[in-house]
Amino acid sequence: MPSRDPGRAAQDDADARWQGSGGAVLVKFKKTHSMRDVRHALLTLAYLIRREPPSTTAVCVLVGSRLSDNRLREELQQLRQVIHPEIASRVHYLVGKGPSAKDSSRNIVAFSGSLTDAPADFYPWLESRVAAERVRGHGPQLPPRQGVIAALAQLRLRNLAPVTVKHLQEVCDVSYPTAAAVLKELTHKGWLEDTGERGVRLRPLTVGEWMELARDHARLRKAQLFTDPTGQSTPERMARRLARLQASKKLPRSVRVGGVLGAAGHFPALDITDAPRLDISVDAEPARVAALLDAGLQPKNRPEQRVALAVHGTREPLGDEQGPGSEPRLASELECLADLIEMGYAREASEMARHMESISKAWRPAS
Repeated sequence: MPSRDPGRAAQDDADARWQGSGGAVLVKFKKTHSMRDVRHALLTLAYLIRREPPSTTAVCVLVGSRLSDNRLREELQQLRQVIHPEIASRVHYLVGKGPSAKDSSRNIVAFSGSLTDAPADFYPWLESRVAAERVRGHGPQLPPRQGVIAALAQLRLRNLAPVTVKHLQEVCDVSYPTAAAVLKELTHKGWLEDTGERGVRLRPLTVGEWMELARDHARLRKAQLFTDPTGQSTPERMARRLARLQASKKLPRSVRVGGVLGAAGHFPALDITDAPRLDISVDAEPARVAALLDAGLQPKNRPEQRVALAVHGTREPLGDEQGPGSEPRLASELECLADLIEMGYAREASEMARHMESISKAWRPAS
């Protein structure tokens, strides 16, 4: 495993970088009402910009914050009093004011703040990134216990080395008691491998055990279902739209394709000809994601309505699978298996679980 955990890397690095002919702009996004968070972001940008050419500037962009412009300006002035002027003058803040009523369908965002001399073409790029940030991280999440189990399942299937309890805490964003309780439960069930190494990992699981994990996963996660009154949206069409939105930064890369399409990506022998719906796994706000995929989708509120889109609120802290070419990323095998079970594909789910069993049995130490 890498020595530096992904969560800390996200805090200590810039979230995005815009490159113009006159220089670069480093960007950190913050969805916060806390001045302490803003102070940390400004200090991080000041640290990062020391290693950049003099033409590079840096900006903390606040999304949906209640902090006033006066308070932010005071904080920036305090920062500029304690760090080198050449560095301090290149660190700024902007506040996204949100789309106006006139432009709400286009997600156009107005900005105010200390950065006043950025090139004009910087702002359309920033608007698209803010649109993605507005939907990121607002979705219902897995219960902490299940997040740890899902991470351990990924470890097993991705041929990754054992991890420490501390690492599980960090990547799953859970407390030590939560991580320890999960490991105690799995030890009692005999599901942890005794590797003789420092760290923990699942042992190879059987078909029945993978199915048990997936049933629990499907039961514990939250989902929002959407229907298409027009009948025009197909899973394949929405998946292509998802790929375009991610390529243009209007949806975060954390949105992943599951269900039949995702399962077929992991298990090409899957015996399902046509996907009945699109399943996606997100750590974003489901209704906003659905509206971006197809503005005609509506929440399912009657049993007889056909599900066109299922949005599952999860996150995958240990990495993800890249789809082929420009295709969207795939949800984890466990997510996809849970989707198949949820849709009633019992036989096909068992076949995929057997494939997962063979992967875990064939595991060899990573070189």
